[in-house]
Amino acid sequence: MSHYLIIGSGLIGRLTAWRLIQAGYRVSLLSKDDKTGTDSAGFIAASMVAPATEAVTSEPLVKTIGLRSYALWPQWLSELDEPVFYQNHGTLVVAHQGDKAEMARFEQRANHVLEAGDFQRLDKTSLAEREPELAERFEQALLFEQESCIDNRQLYKQLTTFIETHAEWVKTADIGELNHIEIERLTQAYLKRSADEFDAVLDCRGNGGRANLAELRSVRGEVIRVQAPEVDFKHAIRLMHPRYPFYLAPRPNNEYVLGATVIESDDRSQLTVRSGLELMSALYSLHKGFAEARILEMAAHCRPGLPDNLPTIKRTDWGYIINGFYRHGYLFAPAVVDDLCQVLAGNKEQIKFGALYDI
Repeated sequence: MSHYLIIGSGLIGRLTAWRLIQAGYRVSLLSKDDKTGTDSAGFIAASMVAPATEAVTSEPLVKTIGLRSYALWPQWLSELDEPVFYQNHGTLVVAHQGDKAEMARFEQRANHVLEAGDFQRLDKTSLAEREPELAERFEQALLFEQESCIDNRQLYKQLTTFIETHAEWVKTADIGELNHIEIERLTQAYLKRSADEFDAVLDCRGNGGRANLAELRSVRGEVIRVQAPEVDFKHAIRLMHPRYPFYLAPRPNNEYVLGATVIESDDRSQLTVRSGLELMSALYSLHKGFAEARILEMAAHCRPGLPDNLPTIKRTDWGYIINGFYRHGYLFAPAVVDDLCQVLAGNKEQIKFGALYDI
């Protein structure tokens, strides 16, 4: 039976461990994060799966990869022991009167990049049928039906329980740079075995993998989590803004995650006053009920991006690097992790996105 060593327990490390165990392989995992995952970008994220709306402001390949993940997520979630909240009603894109020009440019770009049927325009009556409370403040919207979002905290909890039960998982602050010497030292020190005993090492460290990917950069994102008993949105919502889009992702029990900023920075400090005010103002502008919402969390994290903002699998003399998910962790993860499993199984004909990889 093949035995793999995974470095990193963020979204990619956890999904990789879970899928490999499900496929019948042995897995050991080393991570500097706690097993809850609180230091992971995937733990902080709004966890949107938005193939079309993200492709509008990037490139068509984002939609292609994203649709593969969109198809895999329900299947994968059904294999977990307990349900994970999965909102699959689509995304509504709206804009205030002062941002109509941004909305027009977005729709124009959508018509250019996407296919007929990927989205539809809703007038006030149609919007009221879909999302009555949103129609109280907006006259129209664009609906992207093949989009969803996940309760990432529920997902992490399920994956934690599974991996703890079925794999060897050791926490260590000393990850190293993952050359042969560092790998051998880590495995001897923490796993009491030689690195040669593993079939491959899988580096899933995100920003922590910069020593092996010189072109990797950090992209800061900020979110606010609230509980708003007076708000009952069923869809994910994208609010147009001149500087960056705001995404609102619903959660159970009238909780919502609002994410926004895309800042080229590796700064992991707390939110600035400006960012906090912009996030809270965006919430209130969507629904007056957010005025009485309770703030549960304000957080920031950095996502790992490559120059083309697309993910990669790169083969090394000690294993594979899986990185570069940018701000699309939940959008890209199942598609790429599934390809990785095909690579490890030797099923090259089953790989969907081989052009992205250096294998």
